[in-house]
Amino acid sequence: MDQILQELKDADTFKQAFRLGVKAGLYGPGPVLLAGMIGFGAMGHGVGLSVLQTTAISTFMYALPGQIVFIEMMSMGASSSVVAIAVALTSTRFLTMVLTLFPQIPKVHKEPSRMLSVHLVAMSAWAYCMRDFPKIKPEIRYGYFLGIGIICWILAIPGTILGYVISEYVPIWVTIPLVFVNPLFFLLSFVDVVVLLNRIAIIAGGIAGAIFYQIYPEHALLISGLGFGSLVYGIDYFRRKRKPSA
Repeated sequence: MDQILQELKDADTFKQAFRLGVKAGLYGPGPVLLAGMIGFGAMGHGVGLSVLQTTAISTFMYALPGQIVFIEMMSMGASSSVVAIAVALTSTRFLTMVLTLFPQIPKVHKEPSRMLSVHLVAMSAWAYCMRDFPKIKPEIRYGYFLGIGIICWILAIPGTILGYVISEYVPIWVTIPLVFVNPLFFLLSFVDVVVLLNRIAIIAGGIAGAIFYQIYPEHALLISGLGFGSLVYGIDYFRRKRKPSA
């Protein structure tokens, strides 16, 4: 990855950045997303969906947590409106991802549609771009993002099909845990963050999630994420307000 980053610093064109983005995706987030989609394909088979239906969900929804919620609620007979609301709530994280990622990409002439490329935003690709954008030229950032995003999206399709097929031959306890590989990779991407408070927020959210899942399993994610995330932010806000200005 260090070599790719060095080549990125020397890149000048959209085409070069796109090629390096594809390369970075194949080395990093691509295999991780592939593993997650294998697990999802096995889940689709387990709830009785066809391989076409399962693959269509990965292709057009392309949001692993939302996909899991979608098929679980559908398999339980939930109404379409309830399913839509639940999936929308699980996907609200993409709003903050887009709002933090795309303002870092300057507008250039004859670039591919940004509206369509929003579909390519995923946790792993977002983490890579947020890490690398400050180190590369602004005018090639869009090409780099599209390279990572497209290769990850493409890999999601065969990953889902593979998971669906092998679920008949591989024990469910082997395939299903693969859905957790992607969020684990996303978490580990922030292990080297230099801001101490960010590390505290990650640790506090993880501990709170494990505790509240035992008490309120339906709302554990909301409590640990929104509640404790806001608490840590508030602590940091008041700490900075009290710090005397230089």
